[in-house]
Amino acid sequence: MTPPDTGAAADSALFGAPIRRGGWCVRLAEPADMPALLTLRARAFRDGADDGDSHDAHSLHLWVGAAAQPPRATLRVRVHADGAALLSGYAAGLYDLTALAALGGVTLELGRLCTAREAPDTGDADLLRLVWAGVARLALKSGAARLVGCTSFHTTDVAGLGGAWAYLAARAAPPADRRPGPKAPEVHPFPRPGAVDVPGAADPGAAAALPALLRAYLALGGWVSDHAVVDRDLGTCHVFTCVELDRLPPARRRAFEGLAAG
Repeated sequence: MTPPDTGAAADSALFGAPIRRGGWCVRLAEPADMPALLTLRARAFRDGADDGDSHDAHSLHLWVGAAAQPPRATLRVRVHADGAALLSGYAAGLYDLTALAALGGVTLELGRLCTAREAPDTGDADLLRLVWAGVARLALKSGAARLVGCTSFHTTDVAGLGGAWAYLAARAAPPADRRPGPKAPEVHPFPRPGAVDVPGAADPGAAAALPALLRAYLALGGWVSDHAVVDRDLGTCHVFTCVELDRLPPARRRAFEGLAAG
């Protein structure tokens, strides 16, 4: 599924020149890049089956890799101009985002992050840093108030992730005035924040078990939903995650801007 070739000039201006580090770069994908990116996603998420959906045509896609080689990583980014647009996104189909949408402002919705399976672990870290550089560039140029997404754990065994849920409930609970409500068919509520009888609630070591993307969100001061969604289609469970860019402390803001500069 290839997005229509419309608004290409505007999209290019929104991102600007590719960000290069060493032999790698991150740039916006062009229509001709989409088959390779969808192949990468198919291998990562569906054992080779088609992973395209209706959200692709409304999104920007990051291409990460080396010149004249297949892409090594990709990320889908949908720019929601306002709250009404946010409610048409992927995450809003699984979480009730009415309260968050009421705040207005531009939201970047991130999804379908993946790297090539053959990429070594050390290479993955470099690729992910470039992905974040691309996200920072888009966020700053679009004036985004926040980043949102569904951050996945690669299992549907919610009981086996009790330590992670307790840690998130204690350390990354959502603000009461924008908390996402349950909407998906199968959800797993987190333990009550602050509960002293919940094993792992205050265990900083639990952070090591979180996905790398979620740790990156939390490092920026992000918060998560108060429940997980079980996604039988992709064989994962995930949490809604939000980073409020318009509330970043100065030091974190400078670090974010540094990423965008390339």
